[in-house]
Amino acid sequence: MENKIKVDKKNLDEEGYVMVKNVFTEEEVEKFREVAYKVIAEDKKTGNYIIHRFAWNHIGCLTNNEETFDIVLNDKIVQIATQILGEKPVFFGDGILEIGIGNRGFHKDVSYTRDPEHEDWKMKNYPIFRMGVYLQDHKKHSGGLKVRAKSQNATDFKTGKAKILGNEAGDIVIFNLRTTHAGNAVRLKLFPEVSLHTSLEKRVPKFLRVPEEKERVSFFLTFGLRSPQLDRFINYMQNHKVYKTRIEKATYPEELISKIEEKVDFINLKTYKPQYK
Repeated sequence: MENKIKVDKKNLDEEGYVMVKNVFTEEEVEKFREVAYKVIAEDKKTGNYIIHRFAWNHIGCLTNNEETFDIVLNDKIVQIATQILGEKPVFFGDGILEIGIGNRGFHKDVSYTRDPEHEDWKMKNYPIFRMGVYLQDHKKHSGGLKVRAKSQNATDFKTGKAKILGNEAGDIVIFNLRTTHAGNAVRLKLFPEVSLHTSLEKRVPKFLRVPEEKERVSFFLTFGLRSPQLDRFINYMQNHKVYKTRIEKATYPEELISKIEEKVDFINLKTYKPQYK
């Protein structure tokens, strides 16, 4: 029997993020990288992609491909999501495959970011989180994730000490959608743990920065619980230009829905209408 993966949920609740070590083996990481390149190669032929800054992004739901289904709803992923949420997690098609360098600016993924009186900010533990599955080393190399600790309870983007996370290939980084974060962190050769302002990172000459281990390949997966917060996030997705395109491109035949629902609670955004006020 596979060992149960332990998640430090206390750290996620208090700091806004948590890293789970050694979730995937070296062999699994290499397999996932191969699958990612295969998907993007096909996307280039069909036009089923967007380029975000310098990164290739698959458009649609990754469960439509048998190989990426086994990544997005991998038993280890579902086990972690269930442990965090305390019950069967909701998956609503928000899975992203990205190859290359994306946006570096600090931001939050929650739909309402500036109003501390909004309902999404009144609750202590926001019930939606995102997993970053990174398929290369960022402990000693550039390209990883930066977060601001304890920023999940502040609506601005400056609260919390910025930290470059030292995740390795096979680790998973999990963060609350309210947590301030930035991708593609640049490490300096002389001060690799120092977090630069994101506006300075792109100005650092190559000879001063630690290079990436290899081309950045990442999956980002979102899970939550049925709630008013999830309804508001879904409404945001359904009216956001890029998310709308992803939703429109996604297809869910009955046999796929049945397969998804064997793993998680599923919401089809193409047909879903809010259940909560």
